[in-house]
Amino acid sequence: MPEKECIGKVTATESKPTTCTSVYFWLSPDVIIRPFDLVRIGHISGDGNKKSYSYAIVRELSYITDSVGHLANYVSSDFGDINAHPINERLGTTIAEADVLGNSQNIEMPIRDGARVEWAGPEEIRSALGVENLIKPIPGGYIRTSNKEEIRIDFEARYLVGPEAAHINISGISGLASKTSYAMFLLSALQQRMQDEVSIILFNVKGPDLLAVDQPNASMSETHQQDWRKCGLEPRPLENVTYLYPYAKRPDRFFTSSHAPNDVIQFQIEQNQAFNYYYDVETFKGGEEGSETDVGRDKMSLLFSDIDDPQSTMESCIHELGEIQAETWEKLREEIHAKTEKGQTGRKEISVQSWRKFSRLIRTRTTHDIFSSNYYGEDRRQKLIVDAIKDLRPGGILVVDIAPLPDYLQCLVFGDVIRTVFDAKLDLYENIKKEDLGRVVIFADELNKYAPSTSGSRDRTLTRWLLEITERGRSLGVVLFGAEQFRSAIHSRVLGNCSTDVFGRTNPVELSKAPDYRLFSQSNKATVTRLNQGQMLLQHSVFNTALIKVRFPYPAYRQLQR
Repeated sequence: MPEKECIGKVTATESKPTTCTSVYFWLSPDVIIRPFDLVRIGHISGDGNKKSYSYAIVRELSYITDSVGHLANYVSSDFGDINAHPINERLGTTIAEADVLGNSQNIEMPIRDGARVEWAGPEEIRSALGVENLIKPIPGGYIRTSNKEEIRIDFEARYLVGPEAAHINISGISGLASKTSYAMFLLSALQQRMQDEVSIILFNVKGPDLLAVDQPNASMSETHQQDWRKCGLEPRPLENVTYLYPYAKRPDRFFTSSHAPNDVIQFQIEQNQAFNYYYDVETFKGGEEGSETDVGRDKMSLLFSDIDDPQSTMESCIHELGEIQAETWEKLREEIHAKTEKGQTGRKEISVQSWRKFSRLIRTRTTHDIFSSNYYGEDRRQKLIVDAIKDLRPGGILVVDIAPLPDYLQCLVFGDVIRTVFDAKLDLYENIKKEDLGRVVIFADELNKYAPSTSGSRDRTLTRWLLEITERGRSLGVVLFGAEQFRSAIHSRVLGNCSTDVFGRTNPVELSKAPDYRLFSQSNKATVTRLNQGQMLLQHSVFNTALIKVRFPYPAYRQLQR
């Protein structure tokens, strides 16, 4: 392997020796280097006379001089004269501290003092990071080194969407359009590279953000398109997309409740892409234990996700719904109200007061337009969630709009979707074949709503389902891509089961709260508080280093204004 330009040499001192995992080197005065740059360092031979190289990633930079203290520097400037020019400049140099990633001959010995330090080449960088010989690479961005090299960084599909490992968590402050943009970039990479294996479900949780993901972004420049090609991808929006909107009794809005502009919805209707989801009574009524309709009782409990129920009396009321004969929501509400009268039959442990509370909640929380009966006509384009998922196939994308709904209904729809997918993968639906769905990737922003770190009784149903997804989903082919502003607000077991973590710009207060950030070096903590738009720090199971700083392309899909 030919020698390259030397940019510095290793330094090992009594107080700061080199080790098997860390190395220090001083830099030539004209060299500019940054944290996360990779270098190669000459090392001893383990194969005859053939020289080996170790590869290291820069963690921290410091500048030292021969001054004994700051006061000495003050005195040497003629006791504080800012215009004074010293006769002799102080001796000084920049010292880089780096983590050793590996060696070309697998030599695990400390690098010796005086060894040459050189820039690592693109292929050497990919090899050192562990992304050179992946079985099925999925682009995750690219890095730009201080010597102007640009290198694509890939994830291994088996550790991204299973079966070896799965799930991604993306965190970062809002306002930079980084979390959602990165998630959409990654989902586009999955669609382009694994079109025959992966289907995708997106939740639109803020305004009209994800309601035109199949339309091209008119703001993309040639430079933006080149950034996509640096990652080995085509700069195009998502394809084969179906949109599900909340049903509403509004003919002027195509019977749709949404923040999307009318012209966007109308175009999607003309392309047979837009439908309105609703909930009929049968979706929620319970049946025999373990049956498909038994799932409805769990879904009904999502309506009360923000209500404390320490005695589980509402759960008992929900269980009783299986014995009620009602074909419409109004009839169901009447039958429940009838149980508020004394002397009614039913479980003795359910008091009249409990039925009255349950009746009030049912009446107020099922008045939204999405609780309706099926209308047999084409103009309303009504669809049950289970039917929309039944039609999903690999290469297809289902966008579920929940932004217009109140929080408790957002939890209902989110929980309904993930439970339906999970149960379909367990073969609990006769009309859905698990192999037809492929590997299902579910993306949701504001994950803290659904799996909070301080999970109490009010969160038990939805949080339990999310734990099922993250703990068992990879083997079944159900993968969660979650995003949130604060990692400290997410359930620890949900985070712990993610094989890939993506860190966007974060404020210093959050760094002190989330346990994950405590393992960051001071340099990494400083980096994560000042990341620019289009930059992320990545952790992934196959990487040979804890963190990689990457850039990712400008969104290729149309971003609707709120």
